[in-house]
Amino acid sequence: MQFANLSALHLLWLVPLLGLLFLWSGRRKRKAVAAFGDRDLVAKLARAVSPARDRIKSGLVLAGIFFLVLALARPQWGQRTEEVVRSGVDVFIALDTSLSMAATDVAPSRLEKARHIASSLIDHLEGNRVGLIVFAGSAFVQCPLTLDDGAARIFLDAVTTGAVPEGGTNVASALEAARRGFVSKETKYKVVILITDGEQHEGDPLAVTEQAREEGVVIHTVGVGTAAGDPIPIRNSQGEITDYKRDEAGQPVLSRLDEDSLGRIALASGGKYFRASDDETEVEEIADLVASMESKELTSQLFTRYEERYYWPLGFALAFLIAESAIPRGRRRKNEEATA
Repeated sequence: MQFANLSALHLLWLVPLLGLLFLWSGRRKRKAVAAFGDRDLVAKLARAVSPARDRIKSGLVLAGIFFLVLALARPQWGQRTEEVVRSGVDVFIALDTSLSMAATDVAPSRLEKARHIASSLIDHLEGNRVGLIVFAGSAFVQCPLTLDDGAARIFLDAVTTGAVPEGGTNVASALEAARRGFVSKETKYKVVILITDGEQHEGDPLAVTEQAREEGVVIHTVGVGTAAGDPIPIRNSQGEITDYKRDEAGQPVLSRLDEDSLGRIALASGGKYFRASDDETEVEEIADLVASMESKELTSQLFTRYEERYYWPLGFALAFLIAESAIPRGRRRKNEEATA
């Protein structure tokens, strides 16, 4: 036997405490009777009340509370085996970690906004297999596809700008890494959520997108940044801004959100483009799109469950409390007994 709500057993302290309260109350009554006057006279006046029945009623109340606490603790015994099948799709979240993601035109920075969106997506995509890809000038799978949301979030927490040593931004490499990470023989159940500012320095993302579409991969893109752009800060080891990235003329480089490129990638794969918003409504929209897709069986597990038996102590508790209410406090008078 086990208890599903073990903490409820702490309420068993109520039983001895109430028992002591009943004893203390009884003693006070006896002292009050003694102080009232002649014991024989008081006994005659109170002969309709049975002290023995009072003790029985108190005992029944204590027993009822004891079994009520046991019912709250939810005792379980007896086992049954259930098969739990989980279904969903495979989703890779591709996160841009290039230096341009350090821009602060989206507070607190593009990367922090992208990480928060990715974390919210992991929450909303529960039940699907989720993986994480980080990219800059190249890309690699930070977290393989997994049903363990906690593991995916641990890998996400470790993502920073510079996570990929190779500089630049290569969206094509991120999409290629996702293609290799999916089950190649499947032609559906595949989604990539690309979170980036859209700047593309090398590679041909549209060519990779076309190949991914033929393999059944749907790509949704999320643009982080503004069209006006923002300079790219350079920080020291303490996180303080020491300068900004500059061009050959010594002028600060402005990094701008490239919505046009991200829109073309999404459209070419049958996906949808979203611009990162303050309230992140795009997260729920993407989750709804994923939920509307045809799903596959991801895992099938056997679970052993204990049978709930709380109704046994609950029944005893009700029986004792009903019995307590049915027992009168007083004794029958002799003339009533003779009439009966």
